[in-house]
Amino acid sequence: MTETSENQLVLASPLQCAARWRLHHQVWGNGYPLEMYLKREESLFEADFCRTAQRMWLLCKDSEILASCETYRMTMAAMGTRGIVQALRGETIASVVVDPRLRRQGYAGQLLQLLLERLRFDGTHVATLYSDVGPSLYRQAGFLLHPARESTRAVQGQSWPNHAEELGIGDVANVLANESEQVQAWLGFAPTLAVAEVACAERVAWFHQRSQFRAWARGTPAPQVVGAQGPDGGYCLWTADSVNPKVHILVWRPISARDAAILTEAALAHGSELGLAEVIWWDADRDTGIDPYRQPQLQPQGAVGRARAESLPMLAWLDSSPFPLLWAGIERAGWA
Repeated sequence: MTETSENQLVLASPLQCAARWRLHHQVWGNGYPLEMYLKREESLFEADFCRTAQRMWLLCKDSEILASCETYRMTMAAMGTRGIVQALRGETIASVVVDPRLRRQGYAGQLLQLLLERLRFDGTHVATLYSDVGPSLYRQAGFLLHPARESTRAVQGQSWPNHAEELGIGDVANVLANESEQVQAWLGFAPTLAVAEVACAERVAWFHQRSQFRAWARGTPAPQVVGAQGPDGGYCLWTADSVNPKVHILVWRPISARDAAILTEAALAHGSELGLAEVIWWDADRDTGIDPYRQPQLQPQGAVGRARAESLPMLAWLDSSPFPLLWAGIERAGWA
């Protein structure tokens, strides 16, 4: 428990989580019947990823809940001093919410301040979030905005390309088996302090579970394909958002221009099959000179790049060592 002179930061009980999910539905449940939304949250809460990685935090005064948020544990790799790459403990913060009748009283800021203090005390090195309400609130809590880009391409009835292999949820662990080693390898070439998230199979499965509920809410079949592998061994993983409606690329790992072209067409074909309108990549065309999968020849073919106006990536460095100057590989896989 962490306290101010009046308010306390506590972990939510299962009953308190269920009560807050009802508030989440009011704020973010567009397209979902209430009962389906609650079933979705309960199902996600029981997923393998969330059993060990997810927590809900409450800012309370006595028995009254003033604000809440969720955190999701993640693994990050950093290039430290003398070229040493190390695994770091990170947390993604999501679903920061204050009941409408209690807003504009500073409770969200208090919640974030106490939460960052608690995470730092617990040995967390870095906290990230993606803000849909602008950077001001989070800057006040100590987060820095990292400029990022998105690339989009409209779905126009494409068919599945030759030479692309479908990937199902059972294939994800195999394709991500060497992800940590690969990230550490390319961070080792960083000319400055850098940090990157490492994608994991449990997180991708969690996204797939979300996409199933989104499809059911829209009255369409749940997607079975979660990615594609190219002829040269590269691959990408995605999640389908049937409410918005978009295909979001979670992990982008082409190793040749041919892979990039074929994987792009596979993602478009998946969107076409589901009746979605757009495929979106986060930061795929932002070449830092470190991440080999973001070199110009490996960018998504035919996609239009632009600065991202929504889900702005922000990072708070909680460690006492120097702050990383570069956040590489910003992808949808780190979003909650």
